[in-house]
Amino acid sequence: MSTQATQEHRIPSLVVVVSIVAFVLFLLTIPFYLTQLTDRNALELHTTYYVDSQVDTPVVEVFGLPEQAWTSKQQANLGLSPLPHWFKLTIKPSSKKQHRVLMINYGLLDKVDLWFLDEQLGQEKIINSFKTGDSYPFEQRPTEFDQFLFPVPDYPSAITVLIRVETKGPVKVPVEMWDEDAFVEYVSLKKLFMGIFFGFMIAMALSNLFIFTSNRNVIFIIYTAYVASIALAVASLHGIGFQYLWSNNIWLQEFCVFIFTNFTLLSIISLTIRLLELQKQAPNIYRILRIIQLIFLAMLAVSLFAPYEVMIRAVLVLLIISTPIILTAGVILALGGSIVARYFCGAWAALLTSGAIVALENFGLYSSFIDSSYLIMVGAITESLLLAFALAMNFSQQLRNAINARLTALKNEQEAVDARDQLIALQEQNKAELEYSIEERTLELEIALRELADKNRDLERLSAIDPLTGLMNRRYFDKRLLAEARRSKRELRPLGLAMLDIDHFKKINDEFGHLCGDHCLKVFAELLKEYVKRPSDVVCRYGGEEFVLILPSTEEEGLKKLLNNIRVAVANKMIMFEGKKISMTVSIGGCSRTMASEDEHEVILGFVDKQLYHAKDSGRNKVIVASY
Repeated sequence: MSTQATQEHRIPSLVVVVSIVAFVLFLLTIPFYLTQLTDRNALELHTTYYVDSQVDTPVVEVFGLPEQAWTSKQQANLGLSPLPHWFKLTIKPSSKKQHRVLMINYGLLDKVDLWFLDEQLGQEKIINSFKTGDSYPFEQRPTEFDQFLFPVPDYPSAITVLIRVETKGPVKVPVEMWDEDAFVEYVSLKKLFMGIFFGFMIAMALSNLFIFTSNRNVIFIIYTAYVASIALAVASLHGIGFQYLWSNNIWLQEFCVFIFTNFTLLSIISLTIRLLELQKQAPNIYRILRIIQLIFLAMLAVSLFAPYEVMIRAVLVLLIISTPIILTAGVILALGGSIVARYFCGAWAALLTSGAIVALENFGLYSSFIDSSYLIMVGAITESLLLAFALAMNFSQQLRNAINARLTALKNEQEAVDARDQLIALQEQNKAELEYSIEERTLELEIALRELADKNRDLERLSAIDPLTGLMNRRYFDKRLLAEARRSKRELRPLGLAMLDIDHFKKINDEFGHLCGDHCLKVFAELLKEYVKRPSDVVCRYGGEEFVLILPSTEEEGLKKLLNNIRVAVANKMIMFEGKKISMTVSIGGCSRTMASEDEHEVILGFVDKQLYHAKDSGRNKVIVASY
């Protein structure tokens, strides 16, 4: 893209990015206020817990445990544990004439048993009890809400609350008590935020699905799969899926977070590989991500019979591992000048960071000032907006290129049609009276043109040959390099280019004379011809003791091997001149790259020249092949 085109896109791009940032900051205010609202109504500081190593201890024995058996709960998440956990807290009588509700603000617990007991009478006076959890149908919950919600009895004295939790996932029991007015405000604000999130994700999924149906570009269907997967994963985390989508499917509710998180990460990796062209741009990272994808697929199959707690630990570990790998790939390519990679880094940074925070919280290693489940949602929206913008820019550029190519083709076709019509008209006009004369003169002209073309070819061939070495000269090299660069761009094949310089050649001339130097150049040229044999390859004398190789359709590894073979052959070659033995070494710089534009031949030539001088500066008799 030209400098002018870049400037034209910079201002609207900046406006879009600033708008996205402003929108995301606005979105963050909602979960921040929700978190603050939750903190003001939480009973975390008044909650103690007891780990039931006996597994099935009756409630009467748990109620009678001494105070020293209970541990103060400093955070909601106690990590992964197969043992039942008991939680105890005290609710004092309310001075307000409002109904109160007790909420466990984490809807992914397998079994939750709750008892309201008179603080003085204990087991002899059970005020109310409930049995719920993800191991039971959703309709069995006391209140149809995405989290576990229990009505607090209006009782004149203090109430002891005992909660028994058993789950295969994280033992995360954030207990909150709400007055009716505060809870209505909380639910309204939460539904607003959830509506914004799911409405946005549905719109993004449908729009990209429609784009895929029109252009059949696989990257859009992968993006659609990602958006759908992360939306379902969020619905699973918040209990919304269990409430509205699979209320009676206990098995799916148990594995939904694991399954949809796996699909989300699979689609993230596939999108990363295709968008950044990692197979070509970063093959090592590409192979690592492919291995991680295979592991994710294997875990999906194993999850049908493996323990849930083992699988959730595995997916969280892979999430923490894959996050920096994906970001590293984007950063490397962004630093290399890829505009798409820059937008990719911005798009994924927020989402992957929030995903890592969720993983760390599930291990009990970190606690955020905003509920991490909301951070995932804001990160997903941020990523979707930035990545959609990057995809739109990429697709727009491809569309412009296709239109320009088609217009050029149509123009050329029209010119050919016009020329043909003119020729036909001219032939029809003069056919009757000039047929014989035209044929005769055409024959004479063809003979003259053939003779002239032969002479021109001979002259051009002679003018393109270096008289000393018999190789092609620099004039021929300049034309051929431009032609091969265009073919590389057109056919999407790598173009290998190398520049060779005989080390200390001036010393040979000074010590043995210029005739000896000329003889060494001829021997060096013949040696190059022995190693560069393909019909499409070109060996040229660039000037003095400098030579260049044009090697179409040559990958970097093949280029390195060929150039090292030449270097070794030159070093081992003993040249005889007038009874004197002369040895030489050569320094070589090279590069293999698929051309991105027609005028990139000057860039690769300058880059190869730099590699040559790196080889000479680092001690000579070396081959340095690099890419940019």
